Amino acid sequence: MSKSSSPYVRRLLWIVACFVGGFALLCVSGWALVVNGSTQDAAMVTVLRWLPVATSAITVAAGFFLLSLPVPEDPEDFFLPDDADGELERTDGK
Repeated sequence: MSKSSSPYVRRLLWIVACFVGGFALLCVSGWALVVNGSTQDAAMVTVLRWLPVATSAITVAAGFFLLSLPVPEDPEDFFLPDDADGELERTDGK
């Protein structure tokens, strides 16, 4: 990410990545691994079949967690860099 992107945009990208990646992995791994499993599989094979499902569920939960984080009251906190006050003072000629 470039330094010019705001924390709001970065958080939004993380949320989208968590939801899309988590749900895609959940659908693919849930169908291909868990549904096609056998009752005669060893315990390690069963754990390895459920590992992507658990990982994707944690990823989706992380997306919901990021979505529930509070938003600053001042919208400029999202779009201005941390040293914006110093930049504004320099442009005013002070």
